Amino acid sequence: MPRWSKRGIRSSYSGAGPVRGASLDVHVPVRQSDARAGLPVTPWAEMRHDGCMTRPHPDRPATIYDVAVAAGVSHQTVSRVLRGVGSIRPETRERVQAELARLKYRPNVGARELARARQRRIGVVGYETFESSTSKVLRGVDEVAERAGYTLDIVNVDPTGDVAEISAALESLNGTDVAGVLATSPTRNVREALEHVEFRMPVFFDVAGDQVAAHDDEPARSIAAGLVMSHLADLGHERVAFIAGPEHWDSATNREAVYRERMLALGREPMVIGRGDWSAASGYRAAQAFDPAEGATALFVANDRMALGALRALAERGIRVPEDVSVAGVDDIPEAAYFSPPLTTVHIDFTEGGHIAARSLISLIETPDASLPEYPASVLIARDSTARLG
Repeated sequence: MPRWSKRGIRSSYSGAGPVRGASLDVHVPVRQSDARAGLPVTPWAEMRHDGCMTRPHPDRPATIYDVAVAAGVSHQTVSRVLRGVGSIRPETRERVQAELARLKYRPNVGARELARARQRRIGVVGYETFESSTSKVLRGVDEVAERAGYTLDIVNVDPTGDVAEISAALESLNGTDVAGVLATSPTRNVREALEHVEFRMPVFFDVAGDQVAAHDDEPARSIAAGLVMSHLADLGHERVAFIAGPEHWDSATNREAVYRERMLALGREPMVIGRGDWSAASGYRAAQAFDPAEGATALFVANDRMALGALRALAERGIRVPEDVSVAGVDDIPEAAYFSPPLTTVHIDFTEGGHIAARSLISLIETPDASLPEYPASVLIARDSTARLG
C-alpha cells in the first residue's frame, strides 16, 4: 500500500502551512548573495517552525550556515570540508577552514542526533492529471523510498495553474521537516514556479524519460520523437503530418520541436494538422484535418491516447492504416498493442524513471557527492500501424 500523505492543491493554494505549536528554533541559511553584495546579514539568524523570525543570539555557537556565509560558500561545501570528502578547490578549502577556526565552530552533536532521529520523509510535487505516466512515476518513487526507509509527503498542484499559486504550494514544503524534495517539471508554469522557490533542503528536478539535453544551456529534446521520425524515414516516409500535444507541456513542446527539425532536415515543410490535450477525444478531433490529398504518407501523434482517437477518425473516413497512411505514437501505454491496428510507438519506462528520480534525491540527501544514475533508454516498438512506403 502507498505510504504517503496527500495535500490537494489545484487552482488555488490549500496545502498545509508551516508546522505550528512548536517553539524549537531551527537554523536557516542567510543568502550568500546578500553577503557578497555587501548587504546586512544577521549571524545566527533563526526561524521558528511557526514562520516567525527570532532575534539573533550572539552568544549561540556558530553553525555551518554562519561559516558558509563568512566563507562565501554553500553550507554543503562546509559540510564536505568537515567530512573531508568531495572535490573542493584548495583555496576554497583553506578559506572554509580559516572561518571554522575564526568562528570557533564545534559540531553540534545534539542537533546531529536529533536530525538522525527525525522522521525520514520526502516531499513530492505531484500533478492530478489523467495521464497514467504520472501515477507510474509516483509508484516508482514510492517503491524506492519504502526500501530506503522514507515516506512520501505529496503536494498536488494544477500544472496549468497560475505560477504564483503553484509557487505558494511549493513553498509550503519549506514549512515541513522533509529531508528533500522531488519535483518533476511537466509544464512551463511549474518549471517557472520551481525557479521562484528557494528550498532549504536538497531538491531533485526530474524530467520526463524521453527528454535529454545535450548541454546545460540548451533546451531539452525528445528522444522519443527522434526515434519515431527515424523509424518513419527508414520506411521511406518523408511527408509526415503531426498532431501536437498541449503547448504548455514541456514534453509536447519538445516532441514538436524534434518533429519540425527532422522535417526541415528532410527538406520538407512541417505539417502540423492539429493540437490535442493528450486525450483520445482530442486526437479524434485533430485527425479530422488530415487530408491524404496534401501528400502526407505518415501521421506522427504526440502520444498514444491521441493516436487512438486519430485511428478511429481515419477508419471512419475510409483511410486505411497502414496501407494509405502509417501512424505512430509515443508512450507505449498498455492498450497500444490492442489498437486496431496495433500501434507503433516508443516505450518509456516511467516506473523505472520514478526509481531513478528517487535514488537520485536520496543520494543528494545522504551522499551529496555520489554520481547520479542514468535514465533507461527509450525503445521504439514497431507494430502493424506503420509500413514501408510503396
